Amino acid sequence: MQNATGLNRTFDDPVSNSVNLDTTLNLTAGNNITNSTDSEAIVVDFRQFYKYGFEFILYGYFMPVWASMSIIMYALMITVFIRYGMTSKTHICLIAIAVCDSVSPIAPTSIWVYFFAIKKYFYYLPFEWCKIYHYTTEVIPQFFTYTSYFITIMMTVQRYIMVAYPFRADKLCSKTVVYIMIVLCFLTSVSIRLVHVFHYKYSETTVPGIDNANTTMQACTYSRPDWMPISFYKYLGFLMTAQTIIVGVIPCTVLVVSELLMIKAINVRSAKREAMTSKAKGQSQNDKNERRLTMATIFITAVTLFYMVPVVIIQVIDVLVLMFDVDIRDYNNLRTAIVVLNVLYWMCIPSNFLITCCLSREFRCGIRNLFIKPETVHNTIISIVSLAKTQESVCNSETTESVNCNNTETVMDEQKTSM
Repeated sequence: MQNATGLNRTFDDPVSNSVNLDTTLNLTAGNNITNSTDSEAIVVDFRQFYKYGFEFILYGYFMPVWASMSIIMYALMITVFIRYGMTSKTHICLIAIAVCDSVSPIAPTSIWVYFFAIKKYFYYLPFEWCKIYHYTTEVIPQFFTYTSYFITIMMTVQRYIMVAYPFRADKLCSKTVVYIMIVLCFLTSVSIRLVHVFHYKYSETTVPGIDNANTTMQACTYSRPDWMPISFYKYLGFLMTAQTIIVGVIPCTVLVVSELLMIKAINVRSAKREAMTSKAKGQSQNDKNERRLTMATIFITAVTLFYMVPVVIIQVIDVLVLMFDVDIRDYNNLRTAIVVLNVLYWMCIPSNFLITCCLSREFRCGIRNLFIKPETVHNTIISIVSLAKTQESVCNSETTESVNCNNTETVMDEQKTSM
């Protein structure tokens, strides 16, 4: 975002040919931009936000393909979980995360494809698209990305409780509690991000035309709303500070602590399990499944920290710039870093599917069965049922022979006694 009163700049765009950008821009509030009375107005100019050019390629071409792949993978994941009864408390959290991560890229990807791939809008944002672009790229997606993030934190804490305090887990982490916490995660995300719906005043600004320098167009401008009593940039600084603490620092700290405690708890539990000499077969299989779920949670948490820690660092730098006027030479480089981190986040989204696929044999079998012909699945089910009936018949015959043998021995004993 760039202040409307100081837009004199020259762009050095090494990849301008790939997106056909005009690399020279010389705008001032006095001659080329009019109708901008607010000294803190922000003219939405993509050439300043994404000055290197590759950002348009990432958003307009790479993101749609990757988002489509993620939606397909998560659709398979949800189908397998529900179809094959994988509905434990951790699986419910994974389903909720899958739903959020599938919905979140739909709105921004659609608008990016329209602007950067179809319409080739590499310059100003037209005024009529002001609210739509803001809501679809900055507000609506965050409702679901924040929810996914908070559910991941909840799932990590839940798995730690189930590993460290298994006898209290049924009460503290029941399915009812999980459902309530998922709803609370969504409501918290909406409440945190809802302020972004109202904190911009949208106005139009006359700027030089894109195709012809002799014409003009009405570009979108963000400025301080009438209800805001303080400076717009000071408000943004306070908002970013609160967001960094509430959504960044505190959750990341909780994730790191929970991750370390869970690793320690699972090692202690493994040592106790090895010390036991006798275990039922079913309990052993259940322990293996629980261990796989715990390991999946550990890896998912690690991936979350992998992309969240750099985000927190960028947010801290943004706070320093807004609140303390720290000079970072070119603020738009920070925006390029945010684009890269956004893409990194979307690339990490399918990790839950891949981790679950690697660690869960039942999930792999479920995925494989989705693509087997119905006749094969039907024959497999018949074979399983027939095998069960055969085993039952064998057990019944063995039981009958045992009973007959006991009756024969009883008769012989009675005959001996009578003699």
